[in-house]
Amino acid sequence: MANTRKLDREIAAVKNKLDRVRSKDSSALPAGDQAKLAGYIGVALAKATRLKSSPMAERGADRIWSNASERLAADLRVLEGERQAVIDQEAAARREKKKASWF
Repeated sequence: MANTRKLDREIAAVKNKLDRVRSKDSSALPAGDQAKLAGYIGVALAKATRLKSSPMAERGADRIWSNASERLAADLRVLEGERQAVIDQEAAARREKKKASWF
């Protein structure tokens, strides 16, 4: 079997982080996005205390969550593709070995 343990650990970590982002856990975001999110939340709270809406802040916060989710989903697809490539290479090597030793 192909040695994919390192890739499996990375895939598990990215899946965990993606689940945390989808459940809106701000600790899963990079520091810059956490700071932006805190600013948007501050604006939304300040407006809410004056009984006003803050659609710009809400859109900005939603954009941060969706961008983070898209980035992590893309990373996950890349890692899974790399894992599959390793498995395919191992299978091809086994097939070649069997072909060579057949005679």
